[in-house]
Amino acid sequence: MENDPRHSILTRAMELFQRFGLRAVNMDDVSRELAMSKKTLYTFFSNKSDLVDQAAKYLFAVKSKQFIEQASIFENAIDELFEVQRIQQEVLKNYGTRLLFPLKKYHPETYDWVMHARRTMMIQATTKNLERGIQQKLFREDLQIAHVALIRYNTMVGIMEDPDMGDDPGPRGELLHYSLLMHIRSIATAQGLAYLQELQSPKTK
Repeated sequence: MENDPRHSILTRAMELFQRFGLRAVNMDDVSRELAMSKKTLYTFFSNKSDLVDQAAKYLFAVKSKQFIEQASIFENAIDELFEVQRIQQEVLKNYGTRLLFPLKKYHPETYDWVMHARRTMMIQATTKNLERGIQQKLFREDLQIAHVALIRYNTMVGIMEDPDMGDDPGPRGELLHYSLLMHIRSIATAQGLAYLQELQSPKTK
């Protein structure tokens, strides 16, 4: 699978969509960018909708794998949450919301697939984080994990997709950080709050 020639095409196509907009880029643009004939391009994709669909799903698979691998490096559940936030801010900076709204309008089936896959992945990741935090006595034992995971998911998505916040990732990143602090403070034990305070305290030499 790693040697699939489509992967390079999908990556380059997604870069074009991000740079110029989903509607502005056509199959001629993609073939020129890849120095590939349209005939060859059509051996891999039946039309632009097929290309967009495969590109969106491939990007999701790649980013989800990176998300899970990077977050799992941290054994401490609170450290993991801050790493997840860092990854989210990186995604906002590199992709923003410019692809999301055109995808919903012009490729609704692909949009629905991505939204469902994202929801499943994020809720599963949050659930595992909560379970880990409880085991580490950083999070309270009385949490209703399914409810907390769903609230956390909807909070993050609401911030990342609010159309009135514009394309600047800065305000969204600040709000994501504030929401993370609220999340941790609402679920943490005394031990967890002490660790959070330690993380936020200025480091002295």
